[in-house]
Amino acid sequence: MSDPKTQVRARVRHEPDRSYAVLVEGPDGEVEVGRTGRTADLWAPAQAGAARLFGESLGADNLTLHVPLPPYGQDGQWVRIIAVENTDDPWESADIGVLAQAHWFGHEGAWFVTVTGTGTGIVPSEHLDFEPVVTEEQVAAFHTYIAGAAAG
Repeated sequence: MSDPKTQVRARVRHEPDRSYAVLVEGPDGEVEVGRTGRTADLWAPAQAGAARLFGESLGADNLTLHVPLPPYGQDGQWVRIIAVENTDDPWESADIGVLAQAHWFGHEGAWFVTVTGTGTGIVPSEHLDFEPVVTEEQVAAFHTYIAGAAAG
């Protein structure tokens, strides 16, 4: 019978500049193993750091990465999308600047965002403005869109 693989816990710490520090719980306690400015890049330093600390490569089944709600965001708040992964894609870039409502999706370490007119999707924190100027007309248009989507 072989030894079971090590189960490792890692977590993300949100930094004041909105970057992310990745920390891994090693044999001698928690160790910062990397930093990144993109949520899409959180797994790489967690896996590499765990491999350094434990001397073995760990797969997704053996590494748990916890990304807490960022201190600058609140579940259900108004946001604007300020960037997208692929600016050449007209479908993606159409959402830039549009009022949206964000809900924290901790499992993904990102936001589940409902955008007026185009629907919902997963959006990383670094693509959102958490302090948008919101008009009553935009809020009314959002609620009209949601009511229409629910009825449709």
